[in-house]
Formats: sequence, C-alpha cells, structure tokens
Amino acid sequence: AWKIYELSQDAEFLSEIYEPLVRWNRWWFEYNDTDGDGLCEYRHPFSSGLDDSPLWDDGMPVTSPDLNTYLCLQQEALSKIARVIGAEEDAAMWARRADEIVERMMDVLWDEEAGLFWARRAGQSIEVRTPFNLFPLLTGRLSPAVADRLVAHLAAPAEFWSRYPVPTVALDDPKFDAWQMWRGPTWVNVNYLLIEGLARAGYAGLAHELRRRTLDLIAGQDDIYEYYHPLTGENPPKAASIFGWSAAVYIDLAIQASRESR
Repeated sequence: AWKIYELSQDAEFLSEIYEPLVRWNRWWFEYNDTDGDGLCEYRHPFSSGLDDSPLWDDGMPVTSPDLNTYLCLQQEALSKIARVIGAEEDAAMWARRADEIVERMMDVLWDEEAGLFWARRAGQSIEVRTPFNLFPLLTGRLSPAVADRLVAHLAAPAEFWSRYPVPTVALDDPKFDAWQMWRGPTWVNVNYLLIEGLARAGYAGLAHELRRRTLDLIAGQDDIYEYYHPLTGENPPKAASIFGWSAAVYIDLAIQASRESR
C-alpha cells in the first residue's frame, strides 16, 4: 500500500485502506502470540507460505524471524501512512512498535555464537539454517556488527551463496534437498525480498550481484517456474510452470537493472 502511494501520491487511498491494515496487523498480535513474549508465531505451515519447510518438522506453533520481520515492516509502513493522513499519535505509536519488535527479536531469537536468528518452538531453538534466519536484516534496524554476521552467512558459498542463490535450506545443512519445494530450491520471491533488504541495510554491491544471478536464473530456462535448483538452475519436476510471481519478480528486477544501466 505504501509503495502504491509513493507512485500515486493518492492520500485518499491511504485513508480508505488504513483501518483494514490496522486490523490485519492487530490480528497477528491478538491471536498468534500464545506464549506472550511479544513475538508472533506461525500456527499452521500454510500461514507462512513455506509449506513444507523443515522449520515445521517438529510441530507448531513456531516463532519465526521472517514473520516478525514482516510485522516490523508493516508497522513501519503504518507509521508512514498514519503521518500522511494526519494521525500523528498513531504514527508515533507504530514507529515505536516497529523498534520494539526488533528489540524483542534480538532478545529472544538472536544467537551471538551462531550469528543467526533462530526460529523457536516450545522455548527451544530450531537449529535448521534457512534464509529466514537472516530476514531481520530486511528491517535495516540492526547494528552493523549483527548485520555483518548475517551477511557473512548469506555470502558463504558453503551455505547460501550457491551458483543460483538463495537456497531455502543451507547447502551444508543436513536437511538440504535441492529438489523439494521449501527444503532447498531457490525461490525468486525470497531473493526479491533479500535484494531489497540488502540495499536497505547498506550492502548495495551484494544486492546487485544477487539481482544479476536471479535474472540469469530465470532467463536460463524456456519457461518461468515456481522454484529452481540452486546449483544447476534446473526446474525441479514438481515446480509449476508459467508461474506468476516469478514472472513479476523478473519484470521488476529487469526494469531496475535497465534503469541503473542507463
């Protein structure tokens, strides 16, 4: 909604959509923080979009860094929207809450020794390495020391920096499977979020390289697929073809690259 406003400058649109967005954000905190730690949980794999990720192998609910990153970004956007429509008290509240959720992720999910944000279930860390352990980077609110630790994992060839990054489970993790949906293949919508997050966090060079490899990956096949083998670029047999969001990502990233080249 905020990106639409940035293009349209239509404040009436923001006024119309603000309250439904507030209710949507509130729903997560009212119904999906069963342990009361200030961080939200996925209570079913399908609510995550990561259907068969190994993050859910031992059951639900799971407090996951990606979900709480999205909620931080939602609250940041709600703050901007509130300011445009003249709700200054709301704007300050949402900005404060965006800061607080990052602080909670640092307190509850950050592992200084591993240099990762672990998902957690029943008070225990789920020590499978996925890109979603890196997602708090997308907030642009982490200290340089923490952000550098996450980027080191992302850029490590043995973990996530494959020929066609970013695998959805680290290459050297025991649960990596290059052919099985969210257990190893590269999904370009994940890359899209990471490209934007890297640029926001100050890693423009790495963002550009990930964009280049993502465009090469999609262009390397005779169709546009749901997900891809992170080492060869092949489409796994179960990956749907003519896939909409992969096509949308390709168009947007290609336009970005074209504009920059000019």
